[in-house]
Amino acid sequence: MAGISKVILIGNLGRDPETRFTPNGTMNVQFTMAVSRSFRDQGGQQQERTNWFRVTAWGKLAEVMDSLTQSGALTKGKQVYVEGRLEAREYQDQQGQTRTSLDVNATEMQLLGTRGDAGGDSGQFGGGAGVRGQGGGQRGGEPIDDPSSFDDVPF
Repeated sequence: MAGISKVILIGNLGRDPETRFTPNGTMNVQFTMAVSRSFRDQGGQQQERTNWFRVTAWGKLAEVMDSLTQSGALTKGKQVYVEGRLEAREYQDQQGQTRTSLDVNATEMQLLGTRGDAGGDSGQFGGGAGVRGQGGGQRGGEPIDDPSSFDDVPF
């Protein structure tokens, strides 16, 4: 029986999305995404951990993300909801150390707001604009996060 790898992330873009094309002309859009969480350690000190993900979208989702990037709606620091398949990929860094990259093949994306936005409002898109990569359907609804928990993401 085959397994399923699915991840849901809410975080901030670490850089502006880049649109690329494969040799056969297929569009893809890539960006990095920071997902942070705050907690108190055993000594009662406030701690924050940030995980970085490399997100890639293909097909209809890539086209929509490219359009949102060109219009200025999808940029560095923007808060987004991303759903997709997670893959851990090992590589060698410049010092020869083995590192792990957390790669997400996005199947859905929703704009939530920018860092510091009160209430997660995403401006001209009302409560959020989103798209599914498969079938091109719209994702509606209100943002599902507490934007104040993302105020300390380092950009």
